[in-house]
Amino acid sequence: MRSLWSGGIRRGQLGLPVRDNQVLYAVRRDWRHPATHEYLRPRLTEAEAIRAAFADHRYWRRGPMRPRLSVVRISANDLRIHRWRRDCMAPDCPR
Repeated sequence: MRSLWSGGIRRGQLGLPVRDNQVLYAVRRDWRHPATHEYLRPRLTEAEAIRAAFADHRYWRRGPMRPRLSVVRISANDLRIHRWRRDCMAPDCPR
């Protein structure tokens, strides 16, 4: 299975491509300084994304910088577009 950030989003272990209008659930990581955000760990179901958010929380909980985490619905196309935005502060991103 290719990485989700290496050119295409793949569906599960089957390796099936995901359509651009497919609704995915991703973890949104909001940083305080600078006030930016990023999307990571896209999943097909909300329950899987919540488990991914808890895993991300466990990683960051002891560090000096703790991002605010949430699970958002996002299309596969929006997720592909967003990966090229560094330090995104756009108000139109899914919350």
